[in-house]
Amino acid sequence: MSAARGRLVSLQPFESEEADEAFKFDRLGRVFLVLHAAVIVYVSLGWLVPSRVALYIYLLVLPLIVMQWLLNGGSSIINNFENLARNGSWNDGRNTFEGALFQTFLKKIGVPASQGQITTVLCSLMLIFWVAALCRMILIVVPPPA
Repeated sequence: MSAARGRLVSLQPFESEEADEAFKFDRLGRVFLVLHAAVIVYVSLGWLVPSRVALYIYLLVLPLIVMQWLLNGGSSIINNFENLARNGSWNDGRNTFEGALFQTFLKKIGVPASQGQITTVLCSLMLIFWVAALCRMILIVVPPPA
């Protein structure tokens, strides 16, 4: 029980105890972490929305998210905006979490995964979500006008 609790406590994103991780989560970092979580929830659960319009928007936005992920080297544009807010540059070499949100999380829970493996799994999942949203949108029957 204490090992699980210790692992859960180590997931608290306020300060890193490792020497090579100099980046700390202050208030701004927590705001951007919440934004990341919102995007992850939207990507993960957006295909469940029962509205054709919302599914259509999801079908348009999801490929854009994948494209920016791939073209930005596995880094989220949210990380880039955080760097702009912090130091005025698009990339920050001191931010060890830039492009490594999932890798850091998986490492903390004991799952070693390379960035390539994470990108492959995430892109595959997003393709599955996209196909599911397309199927759901097709299956929603719009009532005929009266």
